[in-house]
Amino acid sequence: MSRLSVFVVLALGTLSALAAPTPDNIALARKYAPQWKFHTSEIYWPSTIEYFLAGGVKLTDAKGNVVNGAVTPWNVDDAPNQGSDLYLTTDIKSGKNGFLRGQNPANTATSVYTFIAPKDNGVVDLFYWLFAPFNQGKSVPVIGQVGDHVGDWERITVRTVNGVATSVDYHAHGGTGSGTIPWAQVRKFDNNQRPVAYVAKGSHGFWSGPGTFTYVNAVVFKLQDETSDGGVAWDTKDSLVNLRYPDSYSGNLDWLNYKGAWGNIGQTNCWWYVFHNECEIVTGPGGPLRDDVLGASLLSNGPSEGKMQGPLSQTLGTASTEATSSFEFYVDSSSAAGSGYTQLAVQQTCTSNVQPAEEGAEPATSTTSAATQLVKGQKKFTISPSACKADSSVTSYVVGACADDTLAKCSWGSSRQLRAFSADVSVLGAQDATAIIVSDLDTWRW
Repeated sequence: MSRLSVFVVLALGTLSALAAPTPDNIALARKYAPQWKFHTSEIYWPSTIEYFLAGGVKLTDAKGNVVNGAVTPWNVDDAPNQGSDLYLTTDIKSGKNGFLRGQNPANTATSVYTFIAPKDNGVVDLFYWLFAPFNQGKSVPVIGQVGDHVGDWERITVRTVNGVATSVDYHAHGGTGSGTIPWAQVRKFDNNQRPVAYVAKGSHGFWSGPGTFTYVNAVVFKLQDETSDGGVAWDTKDSLVNLRYPDSYSGNLDWLNYKGAWGNIGQTNCWWYVFHNECEIVTGPGGPLRDDVLGASLLSNGPSEGKMQGPLSQTLGTASTEATSSFEFYVDSSSAAGSGYTQLAVQQTCTSNVQPAEEGAEPATSTTSAATQLVKGQKKFTISPSACKADSSVTSYVVGACADDTLAKCSWGSSRQLRAFSADVSVLGAQDATAIIVSDLDTWRW
């Protein structure tokens, strides 16, 4: 980008994307903008991308060679392959008491990067991303400090259907956090209209309430997040940077095209690496345009909104005591076409409620299945496999197109994790259920 172009972007303060979110969806993002509650002892705060890149960050390769010593939001993606296999690197020792402390939202304006994702069947998912310059790891007895890294991306997602919130997904450390919770059981503020999320001390993982949460339970130690009431409570509504998800980005959003790590390369020379592959410093994360969010829409030739898809951490359903489960779902007919497929099948996984005697062993699993005729052009189906046995619970399901009702030759999608909640709203928390009633709005494609 030319210097003149950079000047114009700076002067106008524009956000350059191929297609901005619609006014209705921007209003929807404000309607459900969360309050984020930080721990009383938090010292590593979120920040804007501009603040972080101006703090003494360089773009380096795996050997530490400087590729770009003056990184900006406009040029960070100018490296070959948009920075794949590169690292945004800084002096951690000095930065931990300086710019890596971030911007405390109690007294400094900062940003929430809000990606608005319209999907099928009336769904609009609202991804509220927190960026922090530094992730403080955990102090582990005998070992010491584990898991510090520069750059930290964490998120919560509010799912809306026809403009009304139905669930919140709390995400932390790759695949933990509180997961997906129905709207009726979400903590709220602002006259019970908007969600509250708790931010873990130092590591910024999102949880649905205050407490101590174990996200790694290794043989010799545990890694735990701590959240609390009483700290900074940030109402994010006036801090949203609203973006369409996915999209093509330019100008002062060029940084979204960067494909490298948002931090230093990690260490591998600690003595405990052989049984836990995290030293004191670990590699920074990727940015918010990542496979676990975008799925098939993140194509090699650029993002494709037409293929935006995918469930949240768990697909929710209602616990049932009936003899069968009920799965109502949608299928992209092109996924099931061809190859002589005549049946559409559901296979649910049942996981034993009995813990195995051997320490570290996984509970036993089994499956039940059912099928129906695959009707050309039909998008919505309901299939009811038999319930699980009395000592097990439904934990996941998968849809497949099959050659016949024996289900011997099938093309299966990717399994979706399930959570069952009681139809009685006074019964809180996920329930063990031998059967489940699911209305899945995330179109199946494979």
